[in-house]
Amino acid sequence: MKTDVLIGACTSLILFALSTNALAEPCDNVLAALQQERHLSQVKQTEGKQTTEYRDGPNIVLSLSCAVGTPNVAVTWDGPAPDQAFYDLVGRTGSLVSKRSAADVVKASQQCRQQALKDESEIATVEQKGLAIECQAFARDGGGTTITVFAD
Repeated sequence: MKTDVLIGACTSLILFALSTNALAEPCDNVLAALQQERHLSQVKQTEGKQTTEYRDGPNIVLSLSCAVGTPNVAVTWDGPAPDQAFYDLVGRTGSLVSKRSAADVVKASQQCRQQALKDESEIATVEQKGLAIECQAFARDGGGTTITVFAD
């Protein structure tokens, strides 16, 4: 009886370790790619690398979340209208977590921002095959935009 319990506990630990490693691998690949971004500076990382935050100048914050399943990336612009460098970053990093090209991610993120600006809730979603984008955009209080790219 004790042997069965011990074997069950060991099996559970092994499966947990394997599943954690399987989830960590995509995030490790994205983290490695983000380290190569020349304008990004890492400013925070939670224990276990579940969330890593970067800055790019005074207006851009990028956050990589690895907490649940596949990674997602959120890029925030502090100000009225994001510049092309912001969208280029959204495209490059969004293509790391989705199956779509950087150009597709940029186009969908610009569309999402326009929808959010027109919506009373200031929130919009764009879903396409292999790509899901949620965004918030507003003009009040100096403006701001956050675009989150998910795998699908």
